[in-house]
Amino acid sequence: MLTHTVRRLMLAVPTLIFTALVIFLLLELAPGDPMAQVPLTVPPEVKQQTREALGLGEPTHIRFGKWLWQFFVAEPLAVLDGLFGTAMAEGQQRVISCQTRSPVMDILAQRMPQPLWGSPWPMS
Repeated sequence: MLTHTVRRLMLAVPTLIFTALVIFLLLELAPGDPMAQVPLTVPPEVKQQTREALGLGEPTHIRFGKWLWQFFVAEPLAVLDGLFGTAMAEGQQRVISCQTRSPVMDILAQRMPQPLWGSPWPMS
């Protein structure tokens, strides 16, 4: 039974990485880029600096590695920070939501129910 579990876990890791690669490549092949929706009033040099800051000029394998790091390390740490008040994700690069100008996982953590031991709602 233990060997079966270990074998399944060893198959799960490459499967997750392959699935992440497929999703990343689908996002890469989609038309346009994050800078396509920037207003025309933004100067071209600012657009180029933003593209460089987002890493859009880097090779695909480098962007994939950064994407994996963000998805599997930085964002789960941000969720833990939001839930338990720690500072483990401090200094990590985060995805910023275009609509609210705040990190996506912060918005999700704000919308999650608070635990009972630190609940701001009065207990009845």
